[in-house]
Amino acid sequence: MSAEDFSDVFDADVTHVWWGTVDEPPGPDAIAVLSPAERASARAMTEEAGRHYAGAHVAVRRILGAYLGTPPAGLRLGRLRCPECGDAEHGAPCVVWPVTELSYSLSRSGPYWLLGVTGGGHRIGVDLEQVLGFDTESVAPLVLSDRELSHLGREQQPAARLAVFLRYWTRKEAVLKASGIGLIADAREVDVHGPPDCGPLVVRHAAGTGPDTWVVEDLVVGPGRYAAIAREAAAAGPVRLIEKPPPTVPEAAGPAEPDVKRSTSWPSATLSLSMT
Repeated sequence: MSAEDFSDVFDADVTHVWWGTVDEPPGPDAIAVLSPAERASARAMTEEAGRHYAGAHVAVRRILGAYLGTPPAGLRLGRLRCPECGDAEHGAPCVVWPVTELSYSLSRSGPYWLLGVTGGGHRIGVDLEQVLGFDTESVAPLVLSDRELSHLGREQQPAARLAVFLRYWTRKEAVLKASGIGLIADAREVDVHGPPDCGPLVVRHAAGTGPDTWVVEDLVVGPGRYAAIAREAAAAGPVRLIEKPPPTVPEAAGPAEPDVKRSTSWPSATLSLSMT
């Protein structure tokens, strides 16, 4: 695959959304790009969950490394502080090194992963859910607003009710992740009512000193899955949905030097996102 130029993510209010599937266990070369903390997290899970976690995080590092011209293992990833409580344990993810204005958000559901990337330091949130055995009747009153519950109540068929619930849920979680506070907030206060074909929604939700207006859009990422993206309304330009391996730089980490600047051009080397 030839390297493509995705530098528009740095130069305009453009968002790239990558999505894929972890089909095979990641091999030793892939595992090597993960941080010690990521490898420890994967080992602490069941074999299947650990495989999915590791595969998705390998993909994230390869993609971000390609944007930044940095070997995947050389990236230092962390979290911002929660804008309300100041805790960095549940703040939005960020690239600690190299210094960059690139922002990203990751969501996983089973073997599927979704990664949103944008520039300018703008906040972004994505969420992905599989169509599984959700207990809609028990959970809906705990997370849906009165208007959303009213809409849900008009649907009689179980499949239709589940579709409505998952559409609302992915939109809500995308907003909460973009705001940087995650699910510690009351999801009922984030009203994302709207039909599936309504186009982008403007949603109000404030957290700390951050933005209080978000543009939320549903994403089409294959059958049996629901997904959504939320972005700051002031920087909500085009969304580019990408389902394919990105070009990347070699896997070797190399020394990390704090004064290295990010690159806005893609390297010429390519590498498949295959997890074998």
